[in-house]
Amino acid sequence: MDRTVRRAGCGTTLDYLMGVPVFAAMFEQVTMPPWTYATGYDLWGEFALLRGVVQAATKYEGLLLFTGRGRFKPEVLAVFLLSFLPRRWRPTIVFCGEAWEPNTGWRAVLDRILVRFADRAISRYVLLSNDECRLFPLVWGVDAAKVRFVPYMCSLTKEEMQGGVEAGTYVFAGGNSFRDYAPLVEAARMMPDYAFVFATRKLDTYPNLPPNVCARQVPHDAYVRLLRGAAVVVVPLRMRTSRASGQQTYLNAMALKKLVIVNDALGVRDYVRHGENGIVVRGTPESYVEALRWALDPDHKPDIERMIECAYRDVVERFNPVHHACALVSMMQEALADAMQHDDRRASCSVK
Repeated sequence: MDRTVRRAGCGTTLDYLMGVPVFAAMFEQVTMPPWTYATGYDLWGEFALLRGVVQAATKYEGLLLFTGRGRFKPEVLAVFLLSFLPRRWRPTIVFCGEAWEPNTGWRAVLDRILVRFADRAISRYVLLSNDECRLFPLVWGVDAAKVRFVPYMCSLTKEEMQGGVEAGTYVFAGGNSFRDYAPLVEAARMMPDYAFVFATRKLDTYPNLPPNVCARQVPHDAYVRLLRGAAVVVVPLRMRTSRASGQQTYLNAMALKKLVIVNDALGVRDYVRHGENGIVVRGTPESYVEALRWALDPDHKPDIERMIECAYRDVVERFNPVHHACALVSMMQEALADAMQHDDRRASCSVK
């Protein structure tokens, strides 16, 4: 059966880009269950998303899916199921997002089986850093020719961007995914005259937080307010991982004209250039203290303002939703063109 007769158009679960005209012109949003910032999906929600992706596979010629949504990765599970269908019955599938971090024990074995079969149905992996593009084929055994790098974007809304620039009175850090707060907490302990605000649940059970640290999980609107009110934004990331993280936090901080300090973790150098648009540190308590004391010193204000303006231009010109969306549209067009060539070659061989 001709795949172009059965299906038309493209579907996606990347709902955060549906407001970009060039993206919405190519993709329709796949039916998805409601999602909340605080809790994400429950088990039923993940099953509903899996079902939505499988149903979309019968409707669309191409699917653009997200790599990291949900505890059990329902989009990956859906593609695992689709991989058992004949090629002519499957849409062209592109995955976008963070690389998968390997599990340990029995889950590691299960993950590798899932990826091995799902990979048969996946045409492209679009990842958010060059480091991930280098490691992903080695970690998961996929063809490196399928892997592409597309820079991520600032995710603030127009309303959030228009809230004005505040000078800030405290050091801010936030987020839960692949964060390592312990060295930054110890840095705060070494700087008792400065206030530190951490928007995360990672420190709920941390023993003996210093008195100048306030740490708690907050809703999204409060998170943005805290980000806007910061003097400096620090993004403390886990080292020795196979996936990048933190891009949304430091790009949003750059968009709000905050000086960003981030440790030299996977993927950081694609976005933060040390001494130009931010400060990259080793990730030890001492390195955070040194960078923070420099950033909070009024004598360095001209250099700081130069870096802030450079970072802001980078976000506006390079790391914005339109550029991100256009790159993903190009990736899908490329994957569809390759699939069509493959089908044409197969048809030619069958005629011979």
